[in-house]
Amino acid sequence: MANPQKAWKAEYAKSARSSCKTCKSIIDKEILRLGKMVQAKQFDGFMPMWNHASCILKKANQIKFIDDVEGIESLRWEDQQRIRKYVEEGGGGGNDGGSGSGPPSAKAAKAMEYGIERSQTSRATCKSCSEKIMKGEVRISSKLDGQGPRGLAWHHANCFMDLNPSVQVDKLSGWESLAAPDQAVVHSLVKKVPSTAKTGIKNEGKEDEELQQSSSKAGAKRRKDISGDQKSKVAKSEEDVSTSRAASAKNDSELDSKLESQSKELWALKDDLKKHVTTVELRAMLEANSQISNGSELDLRDRCADGMVFGALGGCPMCSGSLHYSGGMYRCSGYLSEWSKCSYSTREPARLKGKWKIPEETDNQYLIKWFKSQKRNKPVRILPPPSSNNLSGSQATSSQSQSSKSESLGDLKVAVSGLPKESLKEWKGKIEAAGGQLHAKIKKDTNCFVVSDVMSSEDADMRKARRMKLPIVREDYLVDCFKRQKKLPFNSYKVEASGGVSSMVTVKVKGRSAVHEASGMQDTGHILEDGKSIYNTTLNMSDLSTGVNSFYILQIIQDDKGLECYVFRKWGRVGNEKIGGNKQEEMSKSDAIHEFKRLFLEKTGNPWEAWEQKKDFMKKPGRFFPLDIDYGVNRQVTKKTRSDADSKLAPPLVELMKMLFDVETYRAAMVEFEINMSEMPLGKLSKNNIQKGFEALTEIQNLLSSNAHDPSIKESLIIDASNRFFTVIPSIHPHVIRDEDDFKSKVKMLDALQDIEIASRLVGFDVDSDYSLDDKYKKLHCDICPLPHDSEDYQLIKKYLLTTHAPTHTDWSLELEEVFLLERRGEFDRFAPYRETLKNRMLLWHGSRLTNFVGILSQGLRIAPPEAPTTGYMFGKGVYFADLVSKSAQYCFTDKKNPVGLMLLSEVALGEVYELKKATYMEKPPEGKHSTKGLGKKVPEESGHEKWRNDVIVPCGKPVSSKVKASELMYNEYIVYNTAQVKMQFLLKVRFHHKRR
Repeated sequence: MANPQKAWKAEYAKSARSSCKTCKSIIDKEILRLGKMVQAKQFDGFMPMWNHASCILKKANQIKFIDDVEGIESLRWEDQQRIRKYVEEGGGGGNDGGSGSGPPSAKAAKAMEYGIERSQTSRATCKSCSEKIMKGEVRISSKLDGQGPRGLAWHHANCFMDLNPSVQVDKLSGWESLAAPDQAVVHSLVKKVPSTAKTGIKNEGKEDEELQQSSSKAGAKRRKDISGDQKSKVAKSEEDVSTSRAASAKNDSELDSKLESQSKELWALKDDLKKHVTTVELRAMLEANSQISNGSELDLRDRCADGMVFGALGGCPMCSGSLHYSGGMYRCSGYLSEWSKCSYSTREPARLKGKWKIPEETDNQYLIKWFKSQKRNKPVRILPPPSSNNLSGSQATSSQSQSSKSESLGDLKVAVSGLPKESLKEWKGKIEAAGGQLHAKIKKDTNCFVVSDVMSSEDADMRKARRMKLPIVREDYLVDCFKRQKKLPFNSYKVEASGGVSSMVTVKVKGRSAVHEASGMQDTGHILEDGKSIYNTTLNMSDLSTGVNSFYILQIIQDDKGLECYVFRKWGRVGNEKIGGNKQEEMSKSDAIHEFKRLFLEKTGNPWEAWEQKKDFMKKPGRFFPLDIDYGVNRQVTKKTRSDADSKLAPPLVELMKMLFDVETYRAAMVEFEINMSEMPLGKLSKNNIQKGFEALTEIQNLLSSNAHDPSIKESLIIDASNRFFTVIPSIHPHVIRDEDDFKSKVKMLDALQDIEIASRLVGFDVDSDYSLDDKYKKLHCDICPLPHDSEDYQLIKKYLLTTHAPTHTDWSLELEEVFLLERRGEFDRFAPYRETLKNRMLLWHGSRLTNFVGILSQGLRIAPPEAPTTGYMFGKGVYFADLVSKSAQYCFTDKKNPVGLMLLSEVALGEVYELKKATYMEKPPEGKHSTKGLGKKVPEESGHEKWRNDVIVPCGKPVSSKVKASELMYNEYIVYNTAQVKMQFLLKVRFHHKRR
């Protein structure tokens, strides 16, 4: 979940409907109010908890930083200064000097004790800027009454004085012990306007100066007298510092003066507009100048005043949308596409040429008089200095090298695992430059564990992070921290909630659909069907630029015993059961259908008929998109009460069927992929949705490999494609798919989802599925026969498994439990021509996830679909095999909790082989070649090869070094591009003995 742009929102109330959370009274229209941004409970987003500004400003330490307030630059100048003063002084007379509040205020002096001295070491860190206070720099300490010396909080002198400019420095404890040159420099800080520089005040005197003993009354140490030359150097240093500070202060003062003058001019104009111009006239004026004309009366006045003073704004160069002033910048309010909001922002917007227009038909004398007096040449709007929050994309990246260290970023102590070396090196440089730390392993002081998208939940570092209760987050967390130049809360970025387990929706299919369990009518009602219409839909919307990741379920439920109909709605955030709600209303059938269609149009922007008929439906910006959910309505289920004991299958085959159709296995895979299990029925995501997911990934692949776009535009397009992916493939943790490893993991996820969809379509996973194990076996259309353990084939396969374990695959050993002979219907006939015409046939390994094998056994080994991206396939889209068992066993993805996997041995007609020493993408091998072979450095010893059924080679020799030179591949890989060249022969049930904890 994204965080709100800023923690607080400041504005003048647009109506008198809100009430103050502090005093409980109404906040009148156009009264200054401050809202604390909080996560809404009833919908997926953030909302302000409004208070009178005066109620908040009476309390201490409510607003920590001025950058935390959205909209402050649009307030009247007096109100801006009022809030700034509050932040600088800690506010409310009750600043407790707590964490994150900065140096203590002068108003809190009675409760505090201050001390000043010259630092004797370089160990202390400034509590304001998080930089080291170097030896020889003047530092000021603060502590709460009643706390001992361990309660001291140290600050650079200038950092302390920036927020306490009126403090009486000569009253600070230790002042008399400070050398005269140091006293002079500190005095200069009091006299000068505070600057934002964070450098300490370092005395240029020599290091061997010793402290003199103070008088017995003071009990303090004093320095020896400084020589004339040393005094001269110190004086020059002080002069340079003072000159620099004076110049900076003068510039700041001049900018403040200009901003004040500009603010007062704008507000004088807005006050005139309030008196003399109606809301209708404001809208007409904006439309006459091609400006956005929606919003409240206050919004309209703001836009009109901006245009009247500075000129009409041009359109967004990225999406042609309308710009508006917000947060010290001009931002686009349009959409980059139907899937994403536009992220364009600028400090130098294009303005339309010519004068600001007024409606031609207006008779408003104020507007007519103003129009005649306006100047053709408009001034340029002066903007406040950009804060880190205002920078985005490439702006933020480029500014990081120039900006000073951030207090919050300096607190980052990150352990990283699974990221590419290039990313690791880049993050190490950025984090250490900001004062933080990055390590490859978790340490005692680590406060954040960053992982890649492909990290296993059973990884040793993951387990250690969970034991230490560290927040486990993705790389996106670091991206956003540096974009906003502050350490952000972890909760919104966590990969997994501590101790949380994803729940799974219970599905009971009746007719052609399923009633949602939250309605309480699964047993007593069914989804209304009227002809071809099935009144049930699940909508989804994911936008990474706004943090939205929402679902909306809409159903008409009809009572099983009567004609009563209920319109059921459920909404919320994907994967978060604490956010959202539901509603159920009883209606007549006709009213229910009318309400269903009205809500569908409201949420998607399309009529129900457009989706139902799959005709003319178009995704609308900012609206939901329906998911294709396949409940397997075409299957005919015959009710049976047979138990597994009644099965006619051989016992090993019974156990295999239980493995293949274990719902928990599929549920675990969906959880691993972070698919939304709370609202997405297991395996019901349709083939159409999966295809759309592949299409989005292909677009991301093209963007990642292209340099055709400006970096900021490229980032926006990647976000747009990621939005599309996570809208059609609902995920608990949507994120921007930026790197190749993450991208490849999503391709593998969709491959697995295809097979889960096939399994669901064959036998279903709903609670009322009555298929027996024998029924499920028949649905595979594949004859499976257990091999006797003393048979020749079994012994040959066992030898092949035991002898071809690669030397680098040491995390586990393999034990053969069962072998099954396979005969998939139709496969023999398709393979026969290649068996007869192609030489060089081999028995080769293929490994895959357990959840993929229902699809493999029922439909055979398949090649990735055309819409799938090309990345992730070293030698192109084909079927991959290996001659070393452990090479293929890696793809079974077993773990200590689930140590049993399945593997295939297939007869592969290789024919003429195209040999390569490195990965080379191709659609098919060159003419005259029938397959591709990646030549590895280790191969099965040829003397150990055996023949199976006369002429099929079984390469069961021990791994030895090959004679191939300069190969980039460790082990052999075999690829065919026509599935008819493959005949599945054996299915192996294999136990993995994992050695690592």
